[in-house]
Amino acid sequence: MTFLNNQPAINNGRPSVSACMIVKNEERFLAQCLTSIKNAVNEIIIVDTGSTDKTIEIAQSFGAKIYHHPWKNSFSEARNHSLRYATCDWILQIDADETLEHADIPLLHRLICENSYDAIFVAIYSELPGGQSKHYYTRIFRRGKAYFEGIVHNQLIFEGIPFQSEIRFYHYGYNLTDQEMRKKYKRTGDLLRQQLAENPDNLFIMTNLIRNYRNEFDFNKVIELGEKGLKLSEPQTDYNARNQRQRIYVDLVHAFINTNQLDKAEGICSEAIKENHDSLDILFVMGEILLRKEKFHDALYYFKKYLIIKDREDKKPVFNLSIVDAYYYEHKAYDNIGVCYEKLHLPNEAEIAYKKAITLNDKEPQHYSNLAQLYISQQSVEKAEDIVTTAIKRGIGNDSLYMLTGQIQSLMKKPYDAINTMRQLICRSNRNIPAYLFLINLLIQTNQLKEAEDTVQAIISSNPDHLGLKCLRERIKFKNGDKDSAIKFIHTILESNSSDGSVYHDLGNLCIEIEEYHTAIELLEKYLKVAPVDTNTVTNIATCYAKLGKLEPALMGFQAALTLDPACTYALQNLEIMNRRLKNQHD
Repeated sequence: MTFLNNQPAINNGRPSVSACMIVKNEERFLAQCLTSIKNAVNEIIIVDTGSTDKTIEIAQSFGAKIYHHPWKNSFSEARNHSLRYATCDWILQIDADETLEHADIPLLHRLICENSYDAIFVAIYSELPGGQSKHYYTRIFRRGKAYFEGIVHNQLIFEGIPFQSEIRFYHYGYNLTDQEMRKKYKRTGDLLRQQLAENPDNLFIMTNLIRNYRNEFDFNKVIELGEKGLKLSEPQTDYNARNQRQRIYVDLVHAFINTNQLDKAEGICSEAIKENHDSLDILFVMGEILLRKEKFHDALYYFKKYLIIKDREDKKPVFNLSIVDAYYYEHKAYDNIGVCYEKLHLPNEAEIAYKKAITLNDKEPQHYSNLAQLYISQQSVEKAEDIVTTAIKRGIGNDSLYMLTGQIQSLMKKPYDAINTMRQLICRSNRNIPAYLFLINLLIQTNQLKEAEDTVQAIISSNPDHLGLKCLRERIKFKNGDKDSAIKFIHTILESNSSDGSVYHDLGNLCIEIEEYHTAIELLEKYLKVAPVDTNTVTNIATCYAKLGKLEPALMGFQAALTLDPACTYALQNLEIMNRRLKNQHD
């Protein structure tokens, strides 16, 4: 069955269009691609380079003209073969993992009727794990007026004048599984390294290889090649070189962030902003850097400027050959603005920003989590519960949201609900150790000691060295009347001279459980040397002093905890009790 209009008369006098594609094992995406173009073109030309799946069958069902050529490690060679088979006036080049926006077909048909240009830029929106990017590329051009060059990330070399359009293509090839993406980056990287060896000063090849290294998380290579690329491009002032330079800036900044070199990342951003003060990518990542450096006022400035520039771009799109990764990051910008306001103790503004983030993207779990945690800090636990429940009902609850739900239920004195939530989480992710730890604590809290013991035994067999699980096992023994075992365990661990500072945290909390408060204070104070701003630990130390009847140091401890976190409910409640006890003593 054919879906194509092959008779020129059906075109009502307008020029005809050939869709040209190269494919190999594209059964996953091909049908949706061909469906999107079937009413836009007069013929579909497919060059297959060795498919072994159902690609050919799918192509045949759409009436495509199929040609077979062996793969020779060159995308351009394969694409140029497809161009030679085309018979229509114009060519529309599209990949199998792309679709054409159906609503833009009438625009495409109008534009090809013009004689004042020979190639048409389209807007390509790429689906990414974190959102969508946008860039422009020539995908529509007159037959015989263009060819491809380069074995990978090939460029279209065309004659004549181009025209910028907003015809939309959607690309899905970057939103694959980790394994699929690793295979894709390995193939692309090998071809790019081959090209760069042959053309060591080619900025376009270098820029694409830098991005490939970033995608492979090889940040040292990004830094090495990125710094070389910036030096190479310094004397170049042409439009293409400036675009490649901006791409290198973005990738270099991310490499510095991921290697904890925030000062260098900020410096590179500042250089990039001098050259292009309206770059959405640079504005957004500068905000992220400043947020990490806890410069919240400065971060707010860049996130807000990002939103201003993006709003302007939405109203009047700016032609840009570079890929804009942060094109649809408005929801992330508002989420980060919420974090800044929260850190600046402006909860009302933070709430508005988080809600705006959810409105813009109601599929992102982090937005719900941040808003729920804000409500918890404001002691609005019921609101927090509503938010996480909404997220889970919408089917976007990730492991973190399930964990947060359990914590909220525990705060609301609903331990059995929290237990059920943890069981659901463990069913989703049966190696989630934090979920097991929380579940076991809840079982101990509700005096379900047999189930707690069974749960510890079930998970500790595959995690025999996990200190937290061992501490919980000793808590259960203590609850069953065996305090000596816990004391012996504590001394055995201490004698091992562990270099892990978290050991003191876990042992200190176990000492609180078995009512060895002097030892608990000693251990938790050692832990504070590696985590001096841990509010819960400071509060626990103060609680130990209170248990020992030492009210003055207990009072000082609760006040210190509230200095670190003024909204710490645990410290606030204990401080209120302490003040009453001290008042009674003085009376």
